[in-house]
Amino acid sequence: MGLNKLKIIALFCMGLMTACGKFPSTGTSKDAQEQTVSLDEYNQLRERYELLREASEGTKAANERARQELDDIMVELSAISGRTIKLQKDAESGIARDTRTRAVKIAESIAIIKRRLNAVSTNGADKQTLALVENLRKTIALNEQEIQRLNSVIEEKNQQITTLDTELARKNNELSQAIAEMQAAEKASWLNMGDELTRAADLLPDVKGHGNMKEIKQAKLLILKRAKAAYNQALKLGCSEAYSKMQMVDEKYSHAYNR
Repeated sequence: MGLNKLKIIALFCMGLMTACGKFPSTGTSKDAQEQTVSLDEYNQLRERYELLREASEGTKAANERARQELDDIMVELSAISGRTIKLQKDAESGIARDTRTRAVKIAESIAIIKRRLNAVSTNGADKQTLALVENLRKTIALNEQEIQRLNSVIEEKNQQITTLDTELARKNNELSQAIAEMQAAEKASWLNMGDELTRAADLLPDVKGHGNMKEIKQAKLLILKRAKAAYNQALKLGCSEAYSKMQMVDEKYSHAYNR
């Protein structure tokens, strides 16, 4: 386009110089008339020059707009690549739980930036601009491939987490059941101990505690205290039955003590 412009300008100048008599006339007057550019030819030449100049300026402006848009795309694509790298680390470590949502958002951002790049006009673009567009397309494609790979990694990690959660829930249920069984056994053990001690106390007679009877009375009172303590432990573990047995032991204790 630049070479054509120079040719037109040269012809334009030659026409002006011929019209003004700047070229020496070496032939007949008829030849001189044939060398003179007419007004119509001059106007046509000028119109062609103006059209070429406007086309050149329009192409330059279009290229500048394209480069500005490509620069903006590069900045945003760099941010997307940073987010993808962060997601890669979190997905492969299996620590973060929001990786699936983040992968979807990154994929949406890539789709938007891809549409923006496809909308950039490359008509009349120079080699540097065309190369930049091609590199951006390759970078977008790499990001798309990485997101697809990360989706597979995330799916695998989520499956592992689900399996672990299921296993953990099963273990927790087993542990809860074991604890409940232990507590039930412990309650029963304290309750049985209280019953045995109460029966042992019942074997001893209620005496006044004078002379050699004193030790019998003290033994009975001590056994009843321990029976009450055993029932109290059963009550703390949730055995409601132990409360009435504690009251019964209190009555037996008061009766034996007041003899």
